[in-house]
Amino acid sequence: MYSIFRKTNNRTLDAIFPQHCVLCGSIVGAVPWFPAPLCASCERILEFISGPRCKHCGRELISENEFCMDCRNAQTLLAGIIPVFSFRGNAASLIHKFKTGQRISLAHYFAYRISMLDELTADVASSTCLVPVPPRPEKLRSGQLDQVGAIAESLIKFGFHYEKMLLRLPGSSQQKMLDRAGRLKNASQSYALLSNKKTIAKIILLDDVCTTGATLEACAKLLMENGNKVVSAIVLAAD
Repeated sequence: MYSIFRKTNNRTLDAIFPQHCVLCGSIVGAVPWFPAPLCASCERILEFISGPRCKHCGRELISENEFCMDCRNAQTLLAGIIPVFSFRGNAASLIHKFKTGQRISLAHYFAYRISMLDELTADVASSTCLVPVPPRPEKLRSGQLDQVGAIAESLIKFGFHYEKMLLRLPGSSQQKMLDRAGRLKNASQSYALLSNKKTIAKIILLDDVCTTGATLEACAKLLMENGNKVVSAIVLAAD
């Protein structure tokens, strides 16, 4: 009875407030991640990462074995990074629209896509705690959405749980404005551990786009200094 009501209700809402694909603008109907952010045609051409991945950064391997050229000699605290998309083409456009607040409904869609990753079995979801990378305080004070936090909230519907364990310090620079050396230095000074946080066996950091990995490494360092043994990361895309 409930499912019949929900389908009828969705059809009624679609008729009154039709949803438009965030990429091509065509009208799309009710789907499980209502409101529907994408038409089927646009979703089919998103740049998902497939095939062999680098064991550290998760980017697609071309001819390398196990690690990409950038990560072959890299020192890292992370057990690995898993991106959902390559940061190019339609996927990059989709993430940009989400990050700039144009389509907040994408949070549920991204959560759905994360839950479909092969690495995230039901056992992993139940035994692992997601820790979202926090936004700049200035962003929240200006009324903007915490996009990564919104994805974490949506992942609860897919059997995950999360905990806010990190704090972004005020006054820190935006990573996108810095070169690689600047990102590494800035990230190491931009985060702190929230007080009275318990030790958790397995943690997965959650963030939107990974470029140099500096943010994730800085957050992993704080968590591991608190006694957390295994820290990996999931990101929407690797740039």
